[in-house]
Amino acid sequence: ASGLRGLLGWQESARLDEVAPETITVPSRSRIRVDYPEPGSDTSPVLAVKLQECFGWTDGPTVCDGRVRVVLHLLSPARRPLAVTDDLASFWASVYPAVRVENRGRYSKHPWPEDPMTATPTKRTNRALRGN
Repeated sequence: ASGLRGLLGWQESARLDEVAPETITVPSRSRIRVDYPEPGSDTSPVLAVKLQECFGWTDGPTVCDGRVRVVLHLLSPARRPLAVTDDLASFWASVYPAVRVENRGRYSKHPWPEDPMTATPTKRTNRALRGN
């Protein structure tokens, strides 16, 4: 991207940032780098983000003026993959309850709310959230 930006003018470079951003801001306000596929590939861009940072997010990110959905690799607090989706609303409704049951004992220091749609997105532990 940096090589391409060197060839583009200011306006074209700004437009490139709109269409194919290097990072996406998630609900926790973290800026996460997007992993784009090789040119000519049939795969979608990927955003690997901790599950807790996505609480409350129903419409996952898109690029290319909203034409391409970004696939989310939802990670555990230890950055291990928990789920892969491009449909967050469906994930929260059908898959999250099982993920919550399986992982809240393993990662007990992190929030695993029953209703992720109303929970505050965070990258912090329960203790840090309480201010201790």
